Amino acid sequence: MISTIISPHKGEINKSLLFDKGCTFLCVFGMSGAKLHDESTRALDSALQIFSTCSRSLRKLEAMSIGVTSGTMFYGLCGHPERAEHTVIGHKVNLGARLMVHYPRLVSCDEDTYKASRLPSYLFKELPKTKLKGVTDPGAIYQYVGITDKCIFDMGLTKKRSDYGPLLGREVEIDLFERSLKAYETLGQPHILAYAGILGSGKSHLLTELAFLGQATGHRVVTMELTKANMRQPFSAVCMLVARALGLQAGETCKDRQRTLQAKLQGAIEESSYCLLNNIFLVKFAISDEVCKMHDLQRKRELQKTCRKVLQKTLGGEFGIFVIDNAHFIDPASWTVMWPVLQSVTLFMVMSLAPGHERTESFFKAAADSTTSQRISCLHLEELKPAAVVQKVCQDLGVVSIPRDLARFLIQRSSGIPYYCEELLRCLHRNNMLLFSTGRQDKIVEDNWEGLIASAVEASPIVSATSSSSAGNNSGRVCTVRADVSLETTVLPAALKDIALAELDRITLQKQMVLKFAAIIGPVFTTQLLAHILPSCTRQQMNYLLDMLVSDNILKWLKDTGVPRDIQDAREGPATSQQAGSGVERPSTSKETTEQQAGVLAFCAPLLQEAAYELWPKRQRASTQRKCAAFLEKHAHKCRSCHGGDFVAFHRFAVPSPQDGENCRGSADEDDWHSWEALVLAGEHLKKDRTHTPEGSANALQPQQAFSEEEFRASERFPPEGKWTSAQPSRTKEKDGGECSCKCEAVIESVFMPLARHYVATGNASRAFYYLLECAAAYLHVSNSYMALMKLNEAEVLRNSMVKTATVLDCFEEATFFSLKAEVCCNLGRVGLAKKTTRQALSLLKKRFPQTRAGAFVKSLWERFQGALCATNRRTPSLLLEARRKKLAWMLQQTRCLSLLGHLYSLEGTSAGRRFSRLAARMKANVDRRMDSSQEEDSHPDN
Repeated sequence: MISTIISPHKGEINKSLLFDKGCTFLCVFGMSGAKLHDESTRALDSALQIFSTCSRSLRKLEAMSIGVTSGTMFYGLCGHPERAEHTVIGHKVNLGARLMVHYPRLVSCDEDTYKASRLPSYLFKELPKTKLKGVTDPGAIYQYVGITDKCIFDMGLTKKRSDYGPLLGREVEIDLFERSLKAYETLGQPHILAYAGILGSGKSHLLTELAFLGQATGHRVVTMELTKANMRQPFSAVCMLVARALGLQAGETCKDRQRTLQAKLQGAIEESSYCLLNNIFLVKFAISDEVCKMHDLQRKRELQKTCRKVLQKTLGGEFGIFVIDNAHFIDPASWTVMWPVLQSVTLFMVMSLAPGHERTESFFKAAADSTTSQRISCLHLEELKPAAVVQKVCQDLGVVSIPRDLARFLIQRSSGIPYYCEELLRCLHRNNMLLFSTGRQDKIVEDNWEGLIASAVEASPIVSATSSSSAGNNSGRVCTVRADVSLETTVLPAALKDIALAELDRITLQKQMVLKFAAIIGPVFTTQLLAHILPSCTRQQMNYLLDMLVSDNILKWLKDTGVPRDIQDAREGPATSQQAGSGVERPSTSKETTEQQAGVLAFCAPLLQEAAYELWPKRQRASTQRKCAAFLEKHAHKCRSCHGGDFVAFHRFAVPSPQDGENCRGSADEDDWHSWEALVLAGEHLKKDRTHTPEGSANALQPQQAFSEEEFRASERFPPEGKWTSAQPSRTKEKDGGECSCKCEAVIESVFMPLARHYVATGNASRAFYYLLECAAAYLHVSNSYMALMKLNEAEVLRNSMVKTATVLDCFEEATFFSLKAEVCCNLGRVGLAKKTTRQALSLLKKRFPQTRAGAFVKSLWERFQGALCATNRRTPSLLLEARRKKLAWMLQQTRCLSLLGHLYSLEGTSAGRRFSRLAARMKANVDRRMDSSQEEDSHPDN
């Protein structure tokens, strides 16, 4: 019996127990392969069906109680290997057992289930708290009563209208409503407006807004909200619609309802037919002789005719606007009666629908039919535009502006769906990741690294709400993200994860495998990297599976409008219809095709990528990420126009690396050329997403523009020094007449940042620190001090964790860390902090710089002596190639620090500053001489 009820809801009986309190069944919903977005609702409905069925059928049953809980639990094998069982364990399982014991003869649930079900509050009844064994704070406990006979009269819209004014981002839908209503008022044209949208698209909020607008024009508005449970109750939709329109109340007596029905329906139906309405409207009309003589089928037909007459009388009268939320839950009996009436009666009705239901398809077919298209209009609810998302966030938080990073995070993760945005905001708020302040006030900021981070976050570009509705009485409150919070690593909220997992479970296992491996790479990935990490059995069908996922709107090909035609592989055939527009031609993708495609794809929904990523067991995920890192490290260098090499000069030779010790060329080998171009294309799209500006938002500055003026002056005052950078072209100009522009920023996004992320996930902190430094140096290379500051902040957090775990950090790495800090501080005008960090870097590089005048005088004499010694003895001791390159890396870092220090002291304009600046220049000249000698040794090694 229990299995029959829960099986249609994708539930299973996991175990049955017999103990002193009776027989217990553990039923589980949402197992792997059977995920649904409304599992809590299905569990509650199943529990109520089981409770009602068992109470009626099992007469010898003394008492029955059901506890329903929702949450994350362990699901798998548990116990000794020889006697293991496949079960679920965890806090929520224990809580469900406690609810079952302490709340007998009820269907009880916890607060998480109550919220996750998103059912109207009148279907629940809050229970008194009691002490539960082994549970410290269970939260509020509710009884699920379902749709009772009396509450069916009061099932109006449960959503509340926003206090801020018109609904954001729904101007088209509201305009259609107003135009249709005007035609109904002036010309008497009947109309049915149907708004279809997925879960969380804001259908209920839209109907609440339209009901308010209808009332504001002086119309009487009749509202009702259906639930899935109404599908099992015959004529429930007709009963609710008529009861709400006639004003029948649950608190009225039976006689009062009878008098109201007789008064309102006078002349519409015969007196002998009133008794047919007894079970529907909970009245007690005397059963007439005509009805007594009818057999069951005849009585059923007569009931349908009577209900149709009642509905025609109700809807055809002067009852104003009818609003039905979740109209796709109209029960079959009501639909048989309502559908012909809706097409023949003059009325104005607004309803919401969800895709994938029979009722929804019926309305869309009618809207497309020429005979009924004038009466019915169906409109899909599109995703909110970025500007509307920003305004909604400002409204929900009660602020006038939010940081650009937060706006970008919410726009990308929510995909324009209001419910997703609300859940993400709730998650950030619950974890104390957001800070609120009254405007941006001038504060005294300490001259240290933490103060610089705080001031940079505070001064970062913001996105302001432009609508007057967001102003309110916020008194200029603004929202910022905590400096130590990384939005990129924020855990997906449980509610959104369940929705994404339900979407994943709808596709085949082979497609799931491809998506899971693609999720390891990131929201944008190349087919070459995907083929590198896929198992060989799946790799052979990769082309076919990718095109299937694209046709299912789960993945999408990304275009490349900047790749010249002549670099494409001439051996490849023309692109297929599904592949057209990717910019890199790919072979035909039949199921038998095994030749690897060349292109870039992206997840249509970022939430799907994150949910697929979290499905991986930690150990297997780390193994796959190591494969990704090995592939990306081949391309971890500057672009061809910047002549290749590390962004931190000779970085790979100064620090032990899994890469070989050879110099990187300007680009990848010929065999990897398409991989390089695909990574550049992926990086361009990632950069575009990171710098996305919401349309219509105020103060729309790109992150790079926040410090552009200071950086321009810094690049003029402090140009790169030494032979190793003398050949570098300008990063703002194209090389050789524009044939090959700098692609370094795209490489940062698609290679270096994923490398750092992969190594953090695998627990290799030293390599993650290595690539975070490369990221920071790369952003300085492309004149983006803000992003360099953010990456150095991540490196600081990682460095502190390495200190706590007693991980030894390479001396050169730490020196590079302080050197990059100094450059960022210089670009952002923090001269004192830049001097301090530069001295720290030089100290780690075994090149101390004096702090007093006396020390500067002595050091100057010593450097003069060293300069004369270098001039007379140009020959250096012969070293191995690896040692010479490591020494060269140290000297390059020394000369860069000394050049920066000399520049910083020259800004003082004092005699002491000039003296220290000359000393730094002399020390740098001596290092340059030794570096020249080392380079000559490298060019002419001893035989």
